[in-house]
Amino acid sequence: MSCARAESLTSGNIIILADPCKDNTFARIEAYLTNFFDRLSKIQGAVENLQNEIRSVVDVIGDTITGFVNKMLGSLNDKLAELIPKAINGLEDFLIGIGRTIPEIIAIELPLIPAVKALFDGLFCAAKKVLDSAKDVLTDLITGSVKNVLNAASCVVEDIIGGFTNNLVNIVDSIVGPLLSPITGILGKFFGDFNVKDFLLTGINAVRKIQNLFQCDEEKICPATSKYKIDQGPLKDMSEEDQDSAFNKIFSGVALSQGAKNLQSDFEKKYGKWRIFGSELGEASDLGPCNFGNITECGLPTAIIFGGDGFGAAGNVILGNIIENVDTEDALGSVKKVGSIVGVDITSPGQGYLDTPFISFQDGCNKGYGAHGRCIVDRNPSSPTYGQITGVVMISEGENYPADIDELPLYVKNVIVEDGGQDYLDDDTIDNFDITVTDGKITSVSPKVGFAYNGLPDLNINSDTGFGAVLRPIMSVVTPAQQTEVIQVIDCIS
Repeated sequence: MSCARAESLTSGNIIILADPCKDNTFARIEAYLTNFFDRLSKIQGAVENLQNEIRSVVDVIGDTITGFVNKMLGSLNDKLAELIPKAINGLEDFLIGIGRTIPEIIAIELPLIPAVKALFDGLFCAAKKVLDSAKDVLTDLITGSVKNVLNAASCVVEDIIGGFTNNLVNIVDSIVGPLLSPITGILGKFFGDFNVKDFLLTGINAVRKIQNLFQCDEEKICPATSKYKIDQGPLKDMSEEDQDSAFNKIFSGVALSQGAKNLQSDFEKKYGKWRIFGSELGEASDLGPCNFGNITECGLPTAIIFGGDGFGAAGNVILGNIIENVDTEDALGSVKKVGSIVGVDITSPGQGYLDTPFISFQDGCNKGYGAHGRCIVDRNPSSPTYGQITGVVMISEGENYPADIDELPLYVKNVIVEDGGQDYLDDDTIDNFDITVTDGKITSVSPKVGFAYNGLPDLNINSDTGFGAVLRPIMSVVTPAQQTEVIQVIDCIS
C-alpha cells in the first residue's frame, strides 16, 4: 500500500513563466485551461462549484487575452497608419499629374481630416468594447465547452481562442469598416484592396512578434523551458514555431467560421461553429481531429529530455513499486495498476550536450506525480561518448503513474557516488553491495550478484563514524531467468 498523497490542491498544476525570447500567449492560455479541466475531472466538488471555477479561470486568462487583443488591434492601427499616408501621396501625385491646382487638391483631401480622426477614434472604441466584454465572452465560451470537453487538448484551446477571435473580428469590422469606407471612397485605387477582416485573419505574423523595447539590442538569455508543473518540475514547453502553428490553425478556423452558413443560434452567430461547442464535424471550423473526450488509454509514462544545448536523447521509463490502483475516484477506470518511476533505460544518448538537460515524466492521464530525475552527461572531451547522456539518476520516484504491465524484477546496473562523504572506515558496509573507501570517502559502490528489487534500493551505509555520502543507484530491468531473490522496497513519499 502506498502512503503518498498529493502535496496540495495545486499539485500537478502547470505554470508558464516569463520568457524574453518568445511570445507565450497560446502556451499560457493552454496551461490555464488544462488546469481548469483537470480540476473539474479530479477534484471533488469542482462540478458543484462550476461557476466559481469558471470565474477563476476567466480571471487568470484575462491579462493574457488583453495582450492578445492589444497586439491584434495595435497591428491594425499600425497598418492603417502606414496605408493612409501612402495613399494620400499617391493621390496627390496623380492629381498634380493631371494638372490639378494646389487649392483643388486641398479641397479634395479636406474631408479626409475628420474621416481619419473618426477612424482612429473608432479603432480605440472597438478595442475598448472588445476588452470590456472579454470576460463575458470567455465565460460564454468556457461554459459552452464544459458539457462536451473532458481534457484540454491543444485543439480545445484553439477552438476557445478561435471563438473569442471570431467575436473580436466581428466587433472590429462592424465599427472600423463603416468608418473606413469614406476614406477609401476619397483615396480610391491608391488605398488598395484593404479589408479589415482579411487583415486581422492573415496578420498573425505581425501580431506575434516580440517587441524589443528598452533592450538596446542586448543579447537575451533564453531559458531552457518556461513550463513547470507544481510538485513535478520543468516540462518541455511549446516552441515559437509550435505556437505559431496553433495560431495559424485558429485564424484559418475563424476564416472558415466567417464564411459559414446556417448559423442556428445566437451563440454560433457570435462565435462561429466549433466542434467543442457541439457543431457537427462537417460544419465545424475545427480543421482536424480533436480528442477532447475521455482518454480511454493512459499508456505508460514517458520520459522527455530537453535543454542542455544538445539534441536526440531519449529513453524509456523503468517502473517499480507496482500496486493495484485503489483510487476510488478514478474517472477513467481504465488504470488497473500504478507505480513509481525508478529509472530510465537510455535508448538514444543524443549528442552535443554542453550542460545538464532537464528530464520530465508525463503520462497521458496526468495521474502520476512526484518523480524527479537528473541526466548524467559525459563531460570528458577524450571520451567517445563526450556530450552524450550516459544515464539518469532518480532523485525521487514519485507515484501513481499508470503501470498496466507485468512487474519485472529490477537490478542495480551501477551506483553513482555523487558525494563520498567523510570519516568512513574500510570495514563499513552496505547490505548487498561492495564498497571502496579511500581516505575516509566512499569512492565506489558495486552491486553483488543475485539480488533483485521491486523499486529503488535504500543504500544505507553501516557506519559508526562516517557521514555525508550521497549514492544514486542506476536501475535496469532483469529477466525472470536472471532473478534469484527479489528484495521488496516499501514506497513512501512524505
